[in-house]
Amino acid sequence: MKKILIIDDSSLFRTFMKTQLEEYGFEVIEGINGLDGLTKMRNQLPDLIIMEYYLSRKSSLDLLKAKKMNPNTTAIPVIIANNDINREKIVSVASFNVKKFLAKPIKIDLLLESVSEMLGVKISVDDTPCLLDAHLNDKILFIEIAKGFNREKVSLLKYKVAELLKLHKIPSPRILILMTDITYRDEDQVKLETLLQSISDIVENHDFVKILTVSDKIKEVLASNLYFRDIEVVTSLEKAIDGLLGKKGLESMTSEQDNVHESLLTSSVDDSRSSTVHLNFQEERSLGEQLGNSSKKYRIAAVDDDIIVQALIKKTFSSFEWPVDTFNDGRDFLKELKNDVFDLIFLDLMMPDVNGFAVLQFIKDNGITTPVIVLSALSRKESVIKAMDFGIKSYMVKPLKPNGLIVKTKEILQTMF
Repeated sequence: MKKILIIDDSSLFRTFMKTQLEEYGFEVIEGINGLDGLTKMRNQLPDLIIMEYYLSRKSSLDLLKAKKMNPNTTAIPVIIANNDINREKIVSVASFNVKKFLAKPIKIDLLLESVSEMLGVKISVDDTPCLLDAHLNDKILFIEIAKGFNREKVSLLKYKVAELLKLHKIPSPRILILMTDITYRDEDQVKLETLLQSISDIVENHDFVKILTVSDKIKEVLASNLYFRDIEVVTSLEKAIDGLLGKKGLESMTSEQDNVHESLLTSSVDDSRSSTVHLNFQEERSLGEQLGNSSKKYRIAAVDDDIIVQALIKKTFSSFEWPVDTFNDGRDFLKELKNDVFDLIFLDLMMPDVNGFAVLQFIKDNGITTPVIVLSALSRKESVIKAMDFGIKSYMVKPLKPNGLIVKTKEILQTMF
């Protein structure tokens, strides 16, 4: 049995990795920090190490140097996972048998592909098309699933949800599960039950959960399940929100933090052919204070021909002293992108000359890993769906508001799943 050592300060991330890899027959060892990881590496001699770049008690570079000096461990391949991957980090570990960098939020298919390649072990991954993600509104946690049920993505969901709730300190969430444009097969029953169990584990009771779907098959399956049949299934967003927040719930929700419900309201949820869900595969102090206290000054690119949008993004992050570079057109931005590395890109899709899709194509073709948040008018729902195929991290619906920008930035830059 192949042994994999996971070294990460986050217990949530270690638990996710352990649970996922053990399902494929690997023995998983946990290192809770750099020093603990070094000790376990020396004593247990794993076949592969997956580690965070930033570690406490002993830095990743010190750990890698010690690994290289030990003839018993020097040949062990290493995968590094980190939210912020740049050329400087890659160069700093180039001589330590680091085989791959994986960006957080973690892409589970890429993780399993890398593990399979390095250990020479075949891993059978569920290839069911599936778009699955969670978005936290100030009142409701939206869980979106479209196309189908994928085993690996369903398994990932509970960790994504746990991270979001911890990040925003939400003790008793209201949850709306959106299942639109979805194909249900008989073999999906276990996956659906796994998904619902993940949700049940974090709510006080099923009154805090609603499912929005027009699929008669899903309704039928839920109705026949003794444990989940008390979860209300609805076919309209208004009824779902009313059930979770009361009659005035929908009116009170802030548009900048709920891109999901706005896009749903632009089409009929009674049309089962409608593709209305867009998905990606995440204190006592305010969100702004948390971001502003970060030691890193993130560099932001705002690519939009609307100078009001540019000014809003610039002003929002000026209090953190984060530099924001603004671009009126995709052509100007691509010239700068060739020379500089940004930490986050806000990108409008509809621009003159070189539009957002051309920018996304350039980013994809050149292997640029900078996270992209697409900005779109409410009437451009189909454009957002198209943009998802380029692997964008998220999207926001105009008009934008400062707190919405902060919330979305925090989720993109500080989440692991």
